[in-house]
Amino acid sequence: MLAYCTYCSAEKLHSEKELPAIDLYKSKRISDVYNSAKRDGQQFLILSGKYGIVDANQPIAYYDHLLIAEEVEEHTELVAEQLSAIGISGIVFFMSSLKHDALVKPYLDCISRACEKLEVSLVCKEGVYQD
Repeated sequence: MLAYCTYCSAEKLHSEKELPAIDLYKSKRISDVYNSAKRDGQQFLILSGKYGIVDANQPIAYYDHLLIAEEVEEHTELVAEQLSAIGISGIVFFMSSLKHDALVKPYLDCISRACEKLEVSLVCKEGVYQD
């Protein structure tokens, strides 16, 4: 199964209760990729620096955590387990250019390593996104 995926955002809706991931993240990039996935009939996933792979409708609690290079190896294991459990065979990963946003690199490294480990195809689509 192919999935469109993008990484989480720093901007989130502050809430005391869990919210569906698509409602928690306040990001035009995430909304745009979500709408593209719906339009194209593809599954949509978000790579969270805390929770790993989350579905758009998965309820998650507010958090403030940026994935950093030192966490990539451990996070990769979690992400690989999650992708395997849902049967993903390919990912189109939507991201800002590393020149535009260097903080994306740990997320790219994580999804790249997880896909490599599972022999899942990965296509990266770079754009300039304003979150």
